[in-house]
Amino acid sequence: MQIGSEEPPPARLSPRVALMSIAGFWAFYFAITTARAVAFGYDNQFELLFRRAAVALVSMGLSYIFYLLLRGNPTASLKRTMVLAAFIAIPAAIIYSSVNLFFFHETDKKMEAKYEARYQKGAPPRRGFPMEMPPGPPDNNFQITTPVPPGPPVAAKNMTHDDEEMTILQSIAENSWNGYFFFVAWASLYVALCYAAEVGALERRTGALRAAAQAAELRALRYQVNPHFLFNTLNSLSSLVLTGRQEQAERMILNLSTFFRTSLCDDPTVDVPLSEEIHLQRLYLDIEAVRFPERLVIDIDIPERLQSACVPGLILQPLVENAVKYGVSRSKKPVTIRIRARESELGLLLCVEDDGDPLPTPIDAINGTGVGLQNVRDRLVARFGEAGSCRWGALPGGGFAVRLAMPMVWNCA
Repeated sequence: MQIGSEEPPPARLSPRVALMSIAGFWAFYFAITTARAVAFGYDNQFELLFRRAAVALVSMGLSYIFYLLLRGNPTASLKRTMVLAAFIAIPAAIIYSSVNLFFFHETDKKMEAKYEARYQKGAPPRRGFPMEMPPGPPDNNFQITTPVPPGPPVAAKNMTHDDEEMTILQSIAENSWNGYFFFVAWASLYVALCYAAEVGALERRTGALRAAAQAAELRALRYQVNPHFLFNTLNSLSSLVLTGRQEQAERMILNLSTFFRTSLCDDPTVDVPLSEEIHLQRLYLDIEAVRFPERLVIDIDIPERLQSACVPGLILQPLVENAVKYGVSRSKKPVTIRIRARESELGLLLCVEDDGDPLPTPIDAINGTGVGLQNVRDRLVARFGEAGSCRWGALPGGGFAVRLAMPMVWNCA
């Protein structure tokens, strides 16, 4: 079987986002130029408004073609993309300037003719400011000279067709700089949005890989529990058979089948309600009660409110198993195994303890299989990070206690 090693395709900016950026950019241009025209008090505002809207729509179309050309090479580097955008912006700016001149050339001529007529009649410029005499006594030596409005240029009367074409080309060239700036500015916005989309996709892929690695780790840790538990249980079953306790061996087999049928059907990476986890531990303790009918005492105290709290599946199994192995089996007197739960500021606290005889050596030294307390700690860290903890130690009057802390989770999924 050939394992694919191809990298995922590069993330592309959504066409919807690209179109929204084009529409938003040129809508902002339309709003700014309209506000400028109103502030300067231009005539024929409604006519200018429609012409300006037409230029904005044509510019949107040019930007869309610009977008299609840039989108055709999604694997290009940032430098290459910006160089390509700088070249594409040149013809786009020329077309923008030509369209702008087409829609506003006649309007500009009308406005120039109107202002020229005002000058010829001696009226002050519309946007000029009238000169006022300063207050004070009249000065006989002061004379006011009325400025003569300038007449139309003589060269304009004799302008040839070639001169007019040259003037139009000059206007297109001068206005192309504005268009070039607009298209390069939008290209910069587009590149920034593309990289933002790529970073977002990379973060999602990283999160998915992290979740997959965490799930694999949880499965590996969970699958360590089942063989360990099965090994101990089969040893107990073998002891019952060898000692001729057939009825108890049959009862243990039934409980064992029920336990595995319930536990193995669950996904190791999915949390389970605390009530279900306690149910599994009762099944296990019923199995061990066949071995120790006189010595095993069970005390489970779970508040009703915490029955639906979520915990990792079989998280209590190694703790209960250790309590039986090192507490009940080594003692000649009855030993009580207590399972308790309570809620605190840290979240959910679980405790498994026994009142068996003191251990002659540390629990870590006895548990040579490596499955047990370290397994529980690793699973809590893999599931909850630093918010999960597992602490253990011997009790002063004898026995052993293990306390688990984890965030309170109510929706098991």
